[in-house]
Amino acid sequence: MKNFNHKTQIQIRFVDMDMMGHANNSVYSNYIEYARMKYFDDVVAEEGLWSKSDGLIIARLEIDFRRPIVFGDNIFVYTRCIRIGNKSFDMECVIVRNTNDKEEVIAETKAVIVCFDYKVNKTIVISEERKKKIAQYENYI
Repeated sequence: MKNFNHKTQIQIRFVDMDMMGHANNSVYSNYIEYARMKYFDDVVAEEGLWSKSDGLIIARLEIDFRRPIVFGDNIFVYTRCIRIGNKSFDMECVIVRNTNDKEEVIAETKAVIVCFDYKVNKTIVISEERKKKIAQYENYI
């Protein structure tokens, strides 16, 4: 997928399916959450990134559903950071189905992520080190 540097394969589980025979809409957010965590593990690669005090929270999540996912599909999520602010950043994910080396868009998502200190229950500034790592990875600089 053009303009995305990060790609995560998703394992479709039987439990993801609903009575209509496709992945329930609620599991799409699980897929993109997993892809975001992989993105941060790969890009930021910082010990303590998932600590109980200094964390990340979702302030907004949008999902545009294009096609259903069925059991056995070969699904990937492309992830990128499209904006870095002072305390928040925006991420885009595209869920695709790969069939015979052709990708079909399943869903497009946007999320606003806020850096948060759980000890004091307040938003915090994104560290310059994290900003730099993301900017370098996304070719902002």
